[in-house]
Amino acid sequence: MAASISRRAFLGRMGAVGGLTLASAAIAACAATPASQEPGAPEAAATTAPAAVAETVTLNMWKGPHKAAGDETTLCAGPTLETFMAEHPEIKVEFQEVPWDGYNEKFTSAFASGQPPDLSYQTESFPTFVKAGNILPLDDLMAQSGFDKDYILDLAWTCADFEGKNYAMPWIEGGSCMFYNKDLFEQAGLDPEVPPDTMDDFLVAAQKITELGDDTYGYSCDPRGYHEVGQWGRRWGGDWFNADLTECIADSPESIAGFQFMADLLFEYEVSQPAPIAGEEPGATGYFRDGYIGMITAQSPTANSIRSEKPDFPLGSAPIPKGPAPEPMGRAAYGGVGMLAIAQASKHVPESWTLLEWLVTPDALKSWVGCLGFSTAAKSVFVYQDDPVLSVAEEARQFHVFWPSTEWYFKFTDLATTYTEAIQLGELTAEQAMKECAQKVNDILSEYHSS
Repeated sequence: MAASISRRAFLGRMGAVGGLTLASAAIAACAATPASQEPGAPEAAATTAPAAVAETVTLNMWKGPHKAAGDETTLCAGPTLETFMAEHPEIKVEFQEVPWDGYNEKFTSAFASGQPPDLSYQTESFPTFVKAGNILPLDDLMAQSGFDKDYILDLAWTCADFEGKNYAMPWIEGGSCMFYNKDLFEQAGLDPEVPPDTMDDFLVAAQKITELGDDTYGYSCDPRGYHEVGQWGRRWGGDWFNADLTECIADSPESIAGFQFMADLLFEYEVSQPAPIAGEEPGATGYFRDGYIGMITAQSPTANSIRSEKPDFPLGSAPIPKGPAPEPMGRAAYGGVGMLAIAQASKHVPESWTLLEWLVTPDALKSWVGCLGFSTAAKSVFVYQDDPVLSVAEEARQFHVFWPSTEWYFKFTDLATTYTEAIQLGELTAEQAMKECAQKVNDILSEYHSS
């Protein structure tokens, strides 16, 4: 690869190739091959002046860790970025995992100091950084490089857009499905190849598995796992918010009915592992892995985690059993978009765009996102066609429902977690919890919209 090009030259080149496809734009981001190295070109004379030494640009990339199958840096990020740097020797990438605990605080500090990472992984709360002027809009870069936005899932762009501009590139599409233990199904007289399709089927299966005894339960869920727990109301026809996010409607009769079913699994049917147990180590997923739980709902990387720890585990997967609401909401499952953003203060914007655009090419998505066990945010890039477990999880993204990307996201999820946990602990009825929760969330919305 030849010497690196300046930012001005790079942006000029992108303007000249506006009609290129995603793949060709990534190739165009490399420096041009000198004429003396082109096929058929004569060798340079001995008196030719030596070429200038390429200047390497160093990019910093931060991301929250996803360790379902082990160390992400070693297994997924490292090999992928090594491939990128081999193709782009003028760019060096220094990757750092940032713990989720204090994630936003670390970014806030980095932005305030004027030394943020060039490229960062952003989730639902990224509008906070957008409004502070910390994140660079990508619209001009996409236009100059000819990036085709239709390559990415339409719904994913709703998370990356803010007030009419695009501030991030959807990268990971994460979401949940149902995992089940085929051996426990067989022991309970259920067909291990036919998972429950409806909530009635789910309840019957949970009852038969619980009847096996020996601390075995048909179902379990982390009582503070709001990603999973928060979907029950939607499956019955309710929702957390109205369409324009101006009102919390979690206290609707339909929503309350869904959370009441969640409570009934614990206290009426007694087929769900008691919340105090499920909330302690090894947790719902750990008890499932150890053979005590028949069914859980969890994000797709859970499959890699379980198979890494227990390669012979009889793991099955399926879409969420359908509740009373019509599809797709009747099978509502958590969905989220992990996005890549460039810092407004980055001194290497062209190189950062080169990396960002390369990371959403099919091979890069399969190398990193596929390694983690997530789905990709690209419409046509499927990673797990030959994996009988994860292929089902990938198909289930049609049932994923995203949380709102907003500044008040964490205030909302704190309340949602508190009140759904209270239902599972028997401290509040579903109706009491959802009415109190809706009132407090609406107080937050009122304050936000009036400011």
